[in-house]
Amino acid sequence: MRDNCCQASTLPSQDVADEPSYDDDAPSASGDGAQFGLSDSEFETLLAKALQQSPIYHEYRTVFQAAPKIMTEWRQRYRGNPALWKRLFQKDRVIKEFVEAAPIIDAVKRLVDDAVLVNGQQFTIFDLACGRGYLSMTLSHLLPPEKVKKLVLVDKQWPMHNMTPKPHHISWTHIYGSHKKVEDQSIPCYFDTWPIELHTSKMDLKSSQQIRNMEDFHLRDKGPIILVAVHLCGTLSLKAVQLFNNNPEIRFFCLKPCCLPGMVHAKRHEIFRLGNHSFDSKLVCMAGKWKKNVWKGPPRTTTKAYFERWADNLFLGIDSTDTAKIQKSIMVQRNGGYQNEFLFAERLPETNSVWDALRSDERVE
Repeated sequence: MRDNCCQASTLPSQDVADEPSYDDDAPSASGDGAQFGLSDSEFETLLAKALQQSPIYHEYRTVFQAAPKIMTEWRQRYRGNPALWKRLFQKDRVIKEFVEAAPIIDAVKRLVDDAVLVNGQQFTIFDLACGRGYLSMTLSHLLPPEKVKKLVLVDKQWPMHNMTPKPHHISWTHIYGSHKKVEDQSIPCYFDTWPIELHTSKMDLKSSQQIRNMEDFHLRDKGPIILVAVHLCGTLSLKAVQLFNNNPEIRFFCLKPCCLPGMVHAKRHEIFRLGNHSFDSKLVCMAGKWKKNVWKGPPRTTTKAYFERWADNLFLGIDSTDTAKIQKSIMVQRNGGYQNEFLFAERLPETNSVWDALRSDERVE
C-alpha cells in the first residue's frame, strides 16, 4: 500500500474534526502504561467510536467490531517502545487503511472460517505491495491460526533479509523486533508474538524474474494460497491478476486497484493483455499525481471514468475457467474519492458464505 495514492477521506469530514486527540507519549497515572496517554480501555473505546463513523460500518459490522481490540493488542505489543508505536500508529491513517481494506478482510475471514482443509493443509496468505503491513497485522489476530500457516508481506521497500533497515527502507522492526537485524537490537522479539506468523518478502512486482521466483519457490505446489492486494499502483494490478491466472494454487484472490497506469504506456502504444482479454492502454492511462495533498491533473470526473474503465478491464482479465468472480463498488472513499472498486475471485467450488455476502446486483460470472 502506498500512502500518497488515495487522498480522499474514508470518513465524513465533519465527524473526523470532532474526534478527540490523544498523545501516546504523554505521561499517565498508571505504572506499566506510563508512556501512554490513555488506558487500553480508553484507547479501544476511542477507536471504536471513530470506526463507527464509517459509512460501511453496518455492512461489515463483525470485522469493524473486532478491529479496536486488535489494534489495542498491537499497542500492548509495543509497550515499552513508545517511539516505535508513535511511528507505526497514526490513528487517522490506520483507520483509513482499515476501512478501505474491510471488505477484503471480511471476505478472507469468511473463506478461512468455513474452509474444510484436509491432510494438515493450511492457507498461506500473500499480501502484495503491503506497505507497513496493517492488513496482514489485522488478519494475524483475526483468523484461526490452525487454518493459516503464515502471512507473507510482499513489498519492494523491505530490506534484504541479511540487512539492518536503512532510512529508505520500510523498517520491519514492528514485525520482527530483535528476531532480525533492526536499528536497536536491545528491543524485544516481536516475531513470536503474532498469533499467525508474519514474514516479509522483498520483491519488485514489476520484475518478471522476481515474479517467476515467487511462483517457483512460494506458489507452485504450496497451496492453498490466498492472494490479497489493496491499493496496487498502476500496472501492479495487472501483475496481481496475472499471478492469479497463472497459478492454480491460488484459491482466493482479492484486489482493490489504486492509481491509474502512467502515460508512458499510452505513448508507447501498449496493449495490455490478461489471459484472453486485451485492451488499449490509452483507455486507462492518465497523467496526474498528488503533490502536497493537492491533486495536479485532470478533473476528478475525468479520472473517475478512467478508473472505472481500468477496474472493468482488470475484472474481464481474470480467468473465468472454473472460477467464480465478482466486481463490486463499495463506497469506502468519500469526499471526492472514487477508488471504490473491488474484485474478488475464487476457484471452484465456491465458499457459500463468501459468495452469499458478495453477491448483489454487481457483475458476477
